Amino acid sequence: MVAIPARDAESLVRSGFAKFPVILFYGPDEGLVSERAEAVAKATVGADPANIIRMDGDEASANPGRLAEEAHAISMFGGARAIRIRAGGKGLVEALKPLLSTPPVDARIIVEAGDLKGNAPLRALIEKAPNAAAAPCYAEEGRDLGRLIDEMLEPAGLRITPDARTLLTRSLGQDRRRSRMEIEKLVLYCRGLDAVDAADVEAVVTDAAAISADVLIDAVFGGRLDQIELEARRLYADGMEPGVLLGFALRHAFVLQNARRLVDGGSSPVEAAKSLRINFRRERAFAEQVARWSDQRLSRSVQIVADAVLAVRRNAALGEAMAIRAFWSLALSVARA
Repeated sequence: MVAIPARDAESLVRSGFAKFPVILFYGPDEGLVSERAEAVAKATVGADPANIIRMDGDEASANPGRLAEEAHAISMFGGARAIRIRAGGKGLVEALKPLLSTPPVDARIIVEAGDLKGNAPLRALIEKAPNAAAAPCYAEEGRDLGRLIDEMLEPAGLRITPDARTLLTRSLGQDRRRSRMEIEKLVLYCRGLDAVDAADVEAVVTDAAAISADVLIDAVFGGRLDQIELEARRLYADGMEPGVLLGFALRHAFVLQNARRLVDGGSSPVEAAKSLRINFRRERAFAEQVARWSDQRLSRSVQIVADAVLAVRRNAALGEAMAIRAFWSLALSVARA
C-alpha cells in the first residue's frame, strides 16, 4: 500500500517518483495537482517534451486499449515517456488495472484528479497497488507558501519585509496556480526595487481597494477611452495613488490571461468569468473583454503596465499623467482591434 503523506509529497516530486510507474495526484488544490504532475512528467522525459502525451480520462475509459498501447509503445526518438491523464469517469479504474499488473517499462502514467475520498475507486486502486503511488495535494500552509514566495522573489533580486510576507501569505494558498500568478504580478510590480513591502502587496494582491477601481479598469480593458481620465481623476481625488491603479491594471491583465487559457481549453468567456469568480455585476463586461483580448495583446499589455509602474516610481511628480497615458495605450490597442 503506497499512500504518500501530504508532508512528503513535495520531496518525492523533486525526486521524480522514480520507483513508481503509475502515480495519482489528487486533492482540492487543482493548481498544485497540475504543477506536481507537470514536474514529474518533465523529470521522466528529461529534455524532450515531445515524449509527454496527454489523454482525457473519458477517452482512456472508453478506449483502454489505446492507453495500453501508448504506455507500452517505444518512443520514436528514444527515451522515457510520460502519459498525463485527467481523471474522468469510473471507467478509468478498469483501464488502469492492466497497467498495474503489467507496468510499462519506459513510460510513467500520471493521473490527475480532484478531491477523492479514501474509498473512491481510483484512489483505492492506486493506494493498494505495490507499484503505484497516490499523493494528496491540499491548500498550502505558511511554511510551503514561504518557500514558494522565496523561490519566485529571489531570482528577481527582491527581498520581502516581514509585514509584507505576512500579508502575502494570508492572501495566498487556496490554489498553487493562482498563488504563482499573484506572486508573478508582484514581481513585475516591484521591478527596480530592492524589497517588497506591505503597500506593494496591498496594491497588487489583496482586494481591499480594488472594487473602487473596477469602473476604471473595465473602461481601460473595454476600450472606452472617453471614460478613462474622468475615472482616474476621481480616484486620484479620493487619494488613490497612480502606482496602485497600475497595480490593479496589471492584476486584471493576468486574470484575463488566465481566462484566455480557459477559453482555449473549451470554456466560453462567460464560463471563464464564473470559474474565476468575477463579481456577477461585472461578468458581462469581463466576458466581452476576454473575447476581445488576444494572448499576444495581453502579453503586450502586461509589459506596458510594468514599464509604467517603473516610470511612475522614478518620477512620482508625473505619476498621475503617466498612469493615464498607459491606460489610454491599453484602451487604444483593443479599441482599434
